[in-house]
Amino acid sequence: MDIGIVSSRYAKALLKFATAHKQTDEVFKAMTVLKESFCKVPRLKTVLANPVLSADEIYRLLSLASGKSECSCLQDFFRLVIKNRRVGLMPFIANSYIEAYRAERNMILCELTVPAELDAAVVERIKAVVEGKTHKQVDFSLHIDPSIIGGFIIEYDSQRLDASVAGRLRELRKQIA
Repeated sequence: MDIGIVSSRYAKALLKFATAHKQTDEVFKAMTVLKESFCKVPRLKTVLANPVLSADEIYRLLSLASGKSECSCLQDFFRLVIKNRRVGLMPFIANSYIEAYRAERNMILCELTVPAELDAAVVERIKAVVEGKTHKQVDFSLHIDPSIIGGFIIEYDSQRLDASVAGRLRELRKQIA
């Protein structure tokens, strides 16, 4: 069976289970941390697939990678995934859950990249503009990247606006060459 289909089904089942137990927000936070853990520690996926590890050790690793969440839904879900030998799909399941949660909440992810720290008021104004334009709740992510020199890069839905100095310099180089 296709990895995307299986992970999507597990994620939707977790969303329904968490909704029934009123723990969707806690599971979302834990799955976000888990997704970040898989990104920051690429070997985590390999370690979890190690057949030498016991089910308890795998459970502890998943629990630790998800921020030691005390959420009973997530703990039960991890046990189910381990029992069904689907631990290798956890990065995909985490991503699918995050997408399903956002779809249910009518949310989009908006990533803003700036060269230096911004005031909270400026961030809120940008967030309000994106919410007004998309008519969706915005899950806002702020990244600081000094290499863009000045300006900003904003990405949401499938749109990207590069208003950075580095982006303008790249465009000028292309025009000159």
